[in-house]
Amino acid sequence: MRRWLLSVHVAAALVGLPAGRVEAQETAAADIVRNPNAYSNRMVTVRGTMMNLRPDTTLGPTRATGVIFDLAAGPAFLVVRSIVPPPCPVGSPVTIDGRFLPMATIHQQLYPNVIEATFVRCG
Repeated sequence: MRRWLLSVHVAAALVGLPAGRVEAQETAAADIVRNPNAYSNRMVTVRGTMMNLRPDTTLGPTRATGVIFDLAAGPAFLVVRSIVPPPCPVGSPVTIDGRFLPMATIHQQLYPNVIEATFVRCG
């Protein structure tokens, strides 16, 4: 058990996440889009529909395991980057836990309103 806990803490440190449980604030996507700087670098939980799923090839096509997709919630759209592909199909309702960034560079392109997902739940 200790070895497993140690590996979780090491893995969390490698991806830049705190080792303990971080409480994410449930937030409407529209609130984030209206005032992105208020949520900068904060852990959030956002619900919406997964759209436009594509591979994240930031580290090159041979190392692509993650995905990028759009989260549509009413008139608001956020970009989600996940290191693990979600288990649900495109068009499904999803709940995202992750760190919000007002701007992020992905594939040498600047994207507004990005969530670096730590967890994606279907439904």
